[in-house]
Amino acid sequence: MAEADLVLQHIDSERLIRLAQDMVRIPSDNPPGREGDLARFLMGFLQRMGLNAELREVAPGRPNVVARWGAERGPHLLLNGHMDALPPGEGWTRDPYGGEIMDGRLYGRGSTDMKGPLACLIAAVDAVKRSGLRPRGRVTLMAVVDEEGTQEGTRRLVREGETGDFGIVAEPTEFLPVAAHKGDMYIEVVTHGKEAHASTPQAGVNAIEHMADVLVELRDLRRQLQEIVHPLTGSPTLTVATIEGGMLTPMVPGRCRITIDRRVLPNESPDEAVEQVRSAVGRLRARRPEINADVRMLAFAPPMETDVNNPVVAAVREATMRVRGRDPGVHGWAATCDANFMVNEGRTPTVVFGPGSIAEQAHKPDESIATDDLIAGTKIYALCIARLLG
Repeated sequence: MAEADLVLQHIDSERLIRLAQDMVRIPSDNPPGREGDLARFLMGFLQRMGLNAELREVAPGRPNVVARWGAERGPHLLLNGHMDALPPGEGWTRDPYGGEIMDGRLYGRGSTDMKGPLACLIAAVDAVKRSGLRPRGRVTLMAVVDEEGTQEGTRRLVREGETGDFGIVAEPTEFLPVAAHKGDMYIEVVTHGKEAHASTPQAGVNAIEHMADVLVELRDLRRQLQEIVHPLTGSPTLTVATIEGGMLTPMVPGRCRITIDRRVLPNESPDEAVEQVRSAVGRLRARRPEINADVRMLAFAPPMETDVNNPVVAAVREATMRVRGRDPGVHGWAATCDANFMVNEGRTPTVVFGPGSIAEQAHKPDESIATDDLIAGTKIYALCIARLLG
């Protein structure tokens, strides 16, 4: 019997679904960042599987879980999934921590993003291990904190030396292998005016009106960015996301502030992205010297890109074709995830791939994932492990 067939026979679908349910039933909201209970649960589960598992604290009460299986020498495969999930918010018709299964779907916060896919990674390692496959390398399974925050969990592991020859990050990509994703930059623009009584506006300088002129320049910049195209991720985007200004209605506002979400392509420089906004404001000020505005970067999560010809890309495509009956091709992603630290700092060629849909289910009320997709995802991950380490 072929190794692949043997591995697939050892997938325990019922155990997989129970694991995903149990994970959903353990709150791990971020913010505030309370992954500790789930981390301890997973460490115990992985140890009962016979893996060498440990907790590594990133912040008080927020540990990563690291588990290993396989030989000390040979190829090293990293499997990464995050434990944190956004708070449920309003609008749910089901218990967000209930782990309810209805009409073939698992409901609950994190079921798609990404406790369900993380359960698939764990079940895949379990199946390969129980199949008796003797790996010519090793797997490191990383269940991390803070992906929904500042990505401190994976960042810490990479800087602790957790790098490999291949990597898979189990984000819900609708079974599409993602070899490149955009980065995410937050930029702040502040216009400075002069406060005055609103009955004598000529005595002041209206910072909100000046910001309105800045917004027109940014709209032009957004159109220019559409001319830049990456073959996998498309064009960069610029979104004015927040605005605040003024203190009271009978006052001329002396300050106005906006924040911008700027999605950065793998082949773009972050410094250039900030400079584009500064240049737009500079062009305005050249025409209107009375406008006083500052621009600064607040935060940056880098993009990533893996060679589409890398063996890990081929493994994911072939496994998906076997399980789902068609070649999924290679894709890019507008979102950002922990693969950026694995690729950029860890020099680990990484594919983002998993069951479920970011667009359709993640970060929404009544988040859910099809149980059949969890089973298919586990099969694909297991086949990838067998292909890369068998």
